[in-house]
Amino acid sequence: PTDMTAILDFVALDGLAFAAERGKLAGGIPTLRARDLGPAIELGQLAATGLLPEPERANWLHLGGLGMLYQAIASGRTYWVCPNGRCLGFLRTGARPPADEATWVGFGLAAQQAAAAIGFPSKIAAQLAAALGELHSNIYEHSDASATGLVVFRAVPSRFEFVVADRGIGVLESLRSCADYARINDHGEALRLTLTDGVSRYGAGTSHGHGFRPLFIGLANLSGSLRFRSGDHSLVIDGSNPSLMAARTAQKPFLKGFVASVVCANTNSPQ
Repeated sequence: PTDMTAILDFVALDGLAFAAERGKLAGGIPTLRARDLGPAIELGQLAATGLLPEPERANWLHLGGLGMLYQAIASGRTYWVCPNGRCLGFLRTGARPPADEATWVGFGLAAQQAAAAIGFPSKIAAQLAAALGELHSNIYEHSDASATGLVVFRAVPSRFEFVVADRGIGVLESLRSCADYARINDHGEALRLTLTDGVSRYGAGTSHGHGFRPLFIGLANLSGSLRFRSGDHSLVIDGSNPSLMAARTAQKPFLKGFVASVVCANTNSPQ
């Protein structure tokens, strides 16, 4: 495709999903180019509901640099880091937390090194890897379907991206399993609560529910963009020093499970 090909961003993805939901997708889907990690992975999550095709099977989508990622995913591997530059990788989660943390430690280190290689200060790269680790742990703690989890990172000039996704019960059902939050019946409200420090399915006053603080700390003073997706809502936070105060929720077509997509810009990266 030429550079004029439209990008598969979240606006385009939401448009496709809404059209599919209304049964008006057949026919003229424009050719799209996958550039960012988040929309491509979220497309795969929507495909699990039957709403849209898998990214590697969508004949209107050019995967470009993400093609080798999907080849590795399709190969059935549980762990892969691109041997050419080590700037892209994924890890599948298992049915239960691994007894041996070596695989995760290796993956987290690869993500950290990829962020550092494009110019993120070592402290920030470590914080981003820590945030990725917290989101990885959340799959085991909250999804009730940890065997469906996928953790992906990519580093390109000036931008580090990571996505953590599962096809579990979603944030609303997770919170509702706790009596403290049984009244909640809105996916958007559940997303906002889930990102609130100290809130989780384990209730107030426990050691759980603090997993997103490292994410916000890691993004402090960075130009970041975060999109969280569960059920029929998204929650988006962007700007310098992202915080929950700046969150925007919106209704979307239904997606099973939970997806967290994070993009961190680094204006000091080597070109």
